[in-house]
Amino acid sequence: MKAETYRPSTPKNPPQSLSCAASVLARCARLLGLPVHRSVVPEGGEAPEVLPDLAKETEGAPQFARMTADPFLDPQTREAINAVKRPVLVIAGFATEAVVLDAALSALENDYRVQVPVDACGGMSARTEDAALRQIEAAGGVTTSVVSLVTAMAPDFAREPGRNTFAALQALRLA
Repeated sequence: MKAETYRPSTPKNPPQSLSCAASVLARCARLLGLPVHRSVVPEGGEAPEVLPDLAKETEGAPQFARMTADPFLDPQTREAINAVKRPVLVIAGFATEAVVLDAALSALENDYRVQVPVDACGGMSARTEDAALRQIEAAGGVTTSVVSLVTAMAPDFAREPGRNTFAALQALRLA
């Protein structure tokens, strides 16, 4: 029997695709008048970095620096989410196995409905991301895509806001 070298899986969602999907999601949220929060973890004492395209689309959105995987464990982030009083949270980010999973499970425990657009999430590997998404679904969260989520909220492409969100979604075809 031949011994094989372990090679970790490659992430399911390449960084460029993740950036595009997250930016389109943020643009569509803005077009639909939905609140957006950025919750980020500083790395190595440096200022938190937000993907440049996402930063552009979320300019002016509240940003919360936290030192926890779960944003609900950070008092400022939790208070900001609760203050908006929306029954459904759309949760996206990196890493699916920690931040997205922990946020989704906490949101569900706090009686929110949860939507996770998988194309706006990034995992460490295909196997570990799949496991996290299965956990979210088993707990009652819904995994979806940016296109499915946005077109459900704005299904009429002939009228606003559907016309503009449909136009924004076209960037995903080119990514």
